[in-house]
Amino acid sequence: MTRTGLRLSERKPPVPIGRVPLKEWAFPLALAFVLMLIVWIPYRDAYSLQTSSERFMGMVGSDAIDDNNVYLGLMRQAAEGKTLFTNNFTPEANPPALFNFLYLALGRLSYWTGWSLDFTHRFFMASSILLMVLTAYSFIATAIRRPFYRRFALLLACFGGGLLWVARLVLRWTDFDLRPVSNWLVELNLFHAMLVYPHFVFAAALMTGSLALYLKSERVRRMGPALASGCCAAALAASHAFETVAFIPIAGLYLFFDGLSTGRIPGASRLKAMALVLTPPLAVLLLNRWILVHEPMWGDVVSRLSFFTPEPFRLGMGLGVSFIIAVITFDGYLKIERPAGERMAKAWVLMVLILAYVPYINWRWHLLNGIQIPLSILATQGLRRTVFRRILLKWRAQKRSPGRPRALWAPAGIVASMGLIGVACCLSSVNLFLSYRYQVRSLTQPTYLSSSQIAAYEWMSRQLPRESLILASYETGNYVPRMTGQRAFIGEDMLTNAIADRERDLTHFYSGEWDDEQRAGLLRRFGVDYVFYGPRERRIGPFQPDKASFLSRVYDQGGIQIFEVKGSGTAGIRGSHPVASGGMP
Repeated sequence: MTRTGLRLSERKPPVPIGRVPLKEWAFPLALAFVLMLIVWIPYRDAYSLQTSSERFMGMVGSDAIDDNNVYLGLMRQAAEGKTLFTNNFTPEANPPALFNFLYLALGRLSYWTGWSLDFTHRFFMASSILLMVLTAYSFIATAIRRPFYRRFALLLACFGGGLLWVARLVLRWTDFDLRPVSNWLVELNLFHAMLVYPHFVFAAALMTGSLALYLKSERVRRMGPALASGCCAAALAASHAFETVAFIPIAGLYLFFDGLSTGRIPGASRLKAMALVLTPPLAVLLLNRWILVHEPMWGDVVSRLSFFTPEPFRLGMGLGVSFIIAVITFDGYLKIERPAGERMAKAWVLMVLILAYVPYINWRWHLLNGIQIPLSILATQGLRRTVFRRILLKWRAQKRSPGRPRALWAPAGIVASMGLIGVACCLSSVNLFLSYRYQVRSLTQPTYLSSSQIAAYEWMSRQLPRESLILASYETGNYVPRMTGQRAFIGEDMLTNAIADRERDLTHFYSGEWDDEQRAGLLRRFGVDYVFYGPRERRIGPFQPDKASFLSRVYDQGGIQIFEVKGSGTAGIRGSHPVASGGMP
């Protein structure tokens, strides 16, 4: 019976660095499946809690739903045949200009399969988890030789996060807030992204896969993997371009450190491979830049982003135990004897930490997406050379008893240390998971919508022209592009132009501060076609649209009314009858 560790069935030499035997993929595949099941639990809770009057809208995390409505709104445009997207969350008319490979593909998939947008999004969530786990493991394999340590690093990458649990304990005991970041900024925790933002998981997978393919091209000295790396990075640039801004200098910094370590300028073949890696994403980034310059509506959206990095102490709290271990055990950048993947991981962490504090990048927080993957490598390698090494040497120095098996590879001390470190790394993810399960118990908007509001959206989708502009409250308007395909007067805060002014206009319109002439003037100024009047709008003020001479009621059911603006250019109900089934007779 084993007293100090685990037994291997037989001794085998470790596989070459960077290679993953076929049977070794069983663990990452099993882990991906487990992650899908865990992530599904809050969604299952929400579906089981919905009632006939309050319906779950397919997404958890109230802080993330507004953003996800934007992405499903783009998917809807793609499902309806568009290749370039308009901004449907602002009252100003704008031409189709934005290209996004990811949401174009998801929207077309929804159309071709007949799946709902919600189901397609959940399918994308599961697929992104699988892709991320597999690419992360392939990248980890370029830095760590033995499968036992590779698996430990993969667990740290998938479940590791910040010290949110420590911050919450300190806040409860001392009223001192050490929380590192806002709840809706998930880039430091891949598990958090799996729960609410699958596109971040997808972007991290493409980023990691691109770097792993580049390292493979260096290892096998062929151009095919380099070209595949460049194409993968181009897909990243066409889907979530922020990470590409980090990918390009990361690859360059890795090559620069290699040159410093060897004292030689990289050869022509390595420079050619680097060109194949960087040219495709650079071309896509330049195209994105051209679009933003020539279509101010989308360019202004990017300029309004305000995802800033907190001060270094709070950032360290957000990066968590893996970061602390990596810093404590850091052994320099210029050791050429270290595996290529480890050197790439160091370049990744260093570059994104530098870029995270570049003042003129107003969305620099996005650059930290996926950072737990290289941190897991550095933490695992640091532990292997320090704590785990001491435990192993001590274990080997002990006199073996006659009955002790000789083929032992994981002393109990290493297993216990891994367990403690894993728990410390994963407690924040457990905390987040439980928080989302608790959050869905409240049957409130935006996680749930009333059946009457859903019925109104469905009627709008069937009966109103797609180019219509709908005046409604923020909460109502943020669902309009996703549910109906029409434009909203006000919606997601970054996409609505001059949102503070639009909020003020909305308050004046529904309140008693304006007369009908001022209200009609607002509708004419922006070309509003329909006015939505439901529970959210009633809370804003006492305006009674039924009495307004410039409005004509076209829908009235379940406490929700929709009014057509008289004289509007695009207003008009589809079909011969002015009101569809379920509307006002």
